[in-house]
This record gives sequence, C-alpha cells and structure tokens, in this order.
Amino acid sequence: MVDIKYSQNLYTNKTHLQKLVKLSRINSNDIVLDIGAGTGVITEELSKYAKQVIAYELDPKYFEVLKKRFNNTPNVILKNEDFLDIQLPQKEFKIFSNIPFSLTSDIINKITDLDSKFVEAFIFLQKESAKRYLGKPKNTQISSILSFRYDINIIEEFNPGDFKPVPNVDIILLKLKARSFNKQDYLLYRDFVTYVFNQMNRSVLDTFKELFTYKQLKYVKQYLEENNYSKPTDIPSGYYLDVFQKFKLNGDKYISRVEGYYLRNIKQHAHREKVHRTRV
Repeated sequence: MVDIKYSQNLYTNKTHLQKLVKLSRINSNDIVLDIGAGTGVITEELSKYAKQVIAYELDPKYFEVLKKRFNNTPNVILKNEDFLDIQLPQKEFKIFSNIPFSLTSDIINKITDLDSKFVEAFIFLQKESAKRYLGKPKNTQISSILSFRYDINIIEEFNPGDFKPVPNVDIILLKLKARSFNKQDYLLYRDFVTYVFNQMNRSVLDTFKELFTYKQLKYVKQYLEENNYSKPTDIPSGYYLDVFQKFKLNGDKYISRVEGYYLRNIKQHAHREKVHRTRV
C-alpha cells in the first residue's frame, strides 16, 4: 500500500506542459518551487526558463530518478525532504507544481503563511478543492481571507487521461497571484472574517449587528436583503473586502470584539481534534 505522503498523480502530457510553462512567463530571474516533483517532468520544463528550480520529492524511489535525471543540470536543486517541514525561501519565489492532492490544504496553508514571499503560484488541484479557494459556488472562510492578499483564478482544466494513474476526479490549474497589502489591516480583516463565519445558530445580519454602527447597518441590511443573503457563505468575498473598510473605522468598541479571533479559533479547533483523537 502506498503511503499517503507519497501518493501522486503524475502529469504526462509534455507538449501541453510546455505551453503552460510558457504561459506562466517564468523567466531567468525567477526561483521556482516544484512540490512533489515525481519523475521530474515539470522540473525539467521549468529548468529551461527559471534561474533556479528547487524540486521537493519525499518518495525515495522517485528521488533516485531525479538524481539521475538532473545530475548535470546546475540550476536544479533537489530536496529529499517533506515540504511541510522546510523553511520557505527568504527571497521572492514562484511555484509551478503538481502537488500531492492529499496534502492540498497543508501546502496551501504553508505557502500563504503571513511571512511567505511567494509572488505567483500555478498549482495542479482537484477541481472540488479549488472551488474552496475560489469561494464558488458557495463562499468559504479561506476564500474570503485569501482574497485580501491574492488574485485567484482557474486558468486550465486538464484531461484526466494525461495523468498516471488516471484520477477519478477533475483536475485544474489554479493560479494565485500575490498583491501588495497592509499587514495590520490584513490581520484585523482575518479576525473579522473568521468571527463572522464562526457565529453559531444565527443569521449573518445578527452577527453584523455587533460589528457595525446603526447608520452603517442600514446599508449592510439593505445589501443582504436585496440579495437574499442570510449565511456567511452567501456573501461574496468582494463584499467582505468592501464592508471591512467601513468596519475598521469603527473604533475599539467594535474592533475589540473580533481582534485575535482567528488565532483563538485555530486553538479551539486544535483542542477539539486532540480530544477527538483521544476518545477514538
């Protein structure tokens, strides 16, 4: 049985891959990460354009293949390490990678960490997972949070037959492009969104009543009623970004209600998971 850490659907269509790498506009100034490099098909194509390719492959069998394949390729650095345990480059970098699908959430969390310096990523994902980051058809907490820092789009839908083994799900290429942001605003926005998404057994309007002045709430209520929005998942990310600009001007009375909520929520979830594991 294959360890889930090593499980990968390798991409085999080299001709189409060439077009996609050209589309990415990766160039001789770029450091590019290939996470879960497999047999090196993507790594090889990236090495034709990038200043440096850092290829991570944990499976020892594939890593031996990579060592032979790139023995004389000076701009390729091979890492037989768990990507989730490594320190990300301290310089700006890009990502072009067919990642292990079972680790999607962990990898996205790592590369979008607050201190991450990645500027652009092209990531092979299961389409259902990608919808979570796009916030479609229903919005999600993670989509709303990431929208503050990134433009996120699907730029390609793959033919499942171009993978080995052939997946029984649809695969897409997701692009994340970083944009400049104010760190202090982002931290407060992250708390704001997490607070809204985690209030139980109430409508989103009830939650907003705690966060906005009477005058502001009139316009918020009008927007929600016009669009028939009652849950946090109904509201598109763009509106969270807009309404946050009003919220952050409200002063300590309102800001203190959400400040630090994101980290507290993470600790609570970690505690629940620990209790659950103990009981099992």
